[in-house]
Amino acid sequence: MDRAIFPGLVLALAFGVAMAGIMGRPDWFLLAALASLALALLRRSPPLLWLAAFFAGLLLWQPSPVPKATKAQIPLLREITGSVKDIPEPHPKTTSFAVRPSGLDGDLLVYLRTETPWQVELGPGDLVRLSGEGELLKPGGWGEYLKRRGIVGLFWADGAEVLEQGGFSVLRLAGKLRAGLLARLYAAVPKQGAELLAALLFGTRGLLPEEEKAAFRTAGVAHLLALSGLHLSILTATVWWLLGLMRLRPGARYLVLLPLSWGYVLLAGARISLVRAAIMLSVFGLFWLLWEWGLVLRRWYDPLQGLSVAALFVILIWPWSPLDTGFQLSFLATFSILYLWPGWGHSPLRARLSRPGRWIADILATSAFAQAGTLPIVGSTFGYISPYGLVANLLLIPWTGLILWAGLFLLIISPFSWAPSIGHFLHRVVVSPYLYAVEGLASLPGAALPVGEGFGLWCLCCALGILLLRAAQEEI
Repeated sequence: MDRAIFPGLVLALAFGVAMAGIMGRPDWFLLAALASLALALLRRSPPLLWLAAFFAGLLLWQPSPVPKATKAQIPLLREITGSVKDIPEPHPKTTSFAVRPSGLDGDLLVYLRTETPWQVELGPGDLVRLSGEGELLKPGGWGEYLKRRGIVGLFWADGAEVLEQGGFSVLRLAGKLRAGLLARLYAAVPKQGAELLAALLFGTRGLLPEEEKAAFRTAGVAHLLALSGLHLSILTATVWWLLGLMRLRPGARYLVLLPLSWGYVLLAGARISLVRAAIMLSVFGLFWLLWEWGLVLRRWYDPLQGLSVAALFVILIWPWSPLDTGFQLSFLATFSILYLWPGWGHSPLRARLSRPGRWIADILATSAFAQAGTLPIVGSTFGYISPYGLVANLLLIPWTGLILWAGLFLLIISPFSWAPSIGHFLHRVVVSPYLYAVEGLASLPGAALPVGEGFGLWCLCCALGILLLRAAQEEI
């Protein structure tokens, strides 16, 4: 029970935030939160503490409706002036970024039409004048997601004029660096290869054609396009190995690795799954340093507590995040791997395998655990599941690592005149076959199995039953 106190606390907080976003927040929740907290402290009861966290989550955030006056204004907009709030995201024919226009109650998501979206020279803090037309958000789905982030409408811009450049900021520096690296990729690799490399390295999956993204979803490997712990671990493992060649001890490597990891998070747009992975890496790195200094015991470290710390920070930064599908998929996948891995890691079957067989089995097991944890969300969101996901991940996860290394290599050699020759070769040998493999897996019979509306709820009930049974076994 002691091990579950903090994870249960964070889970209750997340559930409370999600419920507030769905059903609103009555005034009596504050009294209920205080009463639950008082009883929890008085009786030292974890369930009462979790109940207090649930009510605190209900109080933490509530979506604000778009004012009627703002709704009336948006379709009439033909020109706006405001500050860019985030790093522009490139798409096939547009670049998107949030702007807070003067005279409007809320932010607009701007889509700037351009033939070279990866070369738009705008950054956070720039004061811009945009000409185009406004559009109201559509109800449900994407529109609700934007509302939770404070976006009240869209603006399709045909032109942009920078009135005043923003001052220095880390976010602005990351945006300029990413734009320069994207331009180098497009100069060194054919367009199709540059789109995939940009998606896998920097998370700009909006550049990919819709049919390619659909193929990744159908094949059960859409997570490869969503920057997460997988991508961060591949890149950090490379840096870790290079630092090892310099004979640095692990603690010193973490001191170098953690700032680089957070720099990469900013470079890739500070996506929830990446922030989660970076926080977990930071918790482990700091714990390792304390262990090297003799301040903690190594057996005190618990990965589930690190995951809970990451969830807590993400919820405090973005209170709306528990309602986001990306948040749910990222944390459920990681929780499932951490929760189920010890049973596999200490199994006699794994111990009897040869080293290559164990490596293959570990990839299969990790993929199976992650897919089992995310099955309810995937089935409910997309309306189907991908039975070939295990095989696809066994093939494509190592291949994704190879592509990431190829992309880093191309960025390093991009200043040289012979870089495009290497880029075209890597595109033909590594990138293009990768896309063909994804499309081939997606086109297999039964690649997408439809599921009913109650599939997600049924899976969650089964998972809850398994967790309760396992908790009861541990108590015995």
